[in-house]
Amino acid sequence: MWCPRNERASHKTEMRIFISYSFRPENSWVKEFVIPLVAQFGHEPVTGDLLDAGPLDEEVKKRMRLCRRMICFVSRANPRYAPGSTTPASYEPPDWVRDELMLARGAERIVTEFRETMVEYGGAAPFHSYKSFDRNNIAKLMLDVAETIAQWPVGPIQLRLSFPDDIRQQILAAANAGNLWAKCTAIEDGQEVASEDLPVRPLGSQLIVLYWIKPKPNYSIDVVVQFGARNLAHRGISPVVSEAMLSAG
Repeated sequence: MWCPRNERASHKTEMRIFISYSFRPENSWVKEFVIPLVAQFGHEPVTGDLLDAGPLDEEVKKRMRLCRRMICFVSRANPRYAPGSTTPASYEPPDWVRDELMLARGAERIVTEFRETMVEYGGAAPFHSYKSFDRNNIAKLMLDVAETIAQWPVGPIQLRLSFPDDIRQQILAAANAGNLWAKCTAIEDGQEVASEDLPVRPLGSQLIVLYWIKPKPNYSIDVVVQFGARNLAHRGISPVVSEAMLSAG
């Protein structure tokens, strides 16, 4: 499972959100309303900040790799006409935005797509869910965006992990080298709701994992660390306590 590179190197607690959109003047509402809204929820908005033309820039790819989630606004670009008609039958999406969206999905980012009415495109698009919007009702779109963002965690749960004394030094060395990972799974009423492989990192004298979920009172968390031939685990961790001794099992 994907983990942003910035999280492997830092303990940053704001979640970076990549906002993909066409920079044409008619889409200025994204910069005026969406970007400040994302920031108001405690996240760090990131954009390509380039003209939507040409091949996907390496700098944009780099920025996307630093983000955990994407909000993509697939707006109208070139119209399509039925033979003999002067009224558009549908619209193509902006090439740049479509490429960013495909890249994010291919890299297993968590993507929320807002697609303008009458925009149609092929590829894998029919297999992904999206939320439709009408640019004549931006107020409703902002409510939909706010409702989506409100479900996201503002910051990670810090899971503090302890290990058996006989392997603690080897575990610490692996964590310092960036080679120790934990599979964290959130459980709600016996059902898995989220699972992610995350780095175990030293913080002072402790070993921690930053798990980006929005906890509920009835959540529990299972943590499994594969260390050599040993499978170390603790199941049923409370998000409130968020501390666990891992043992073989």
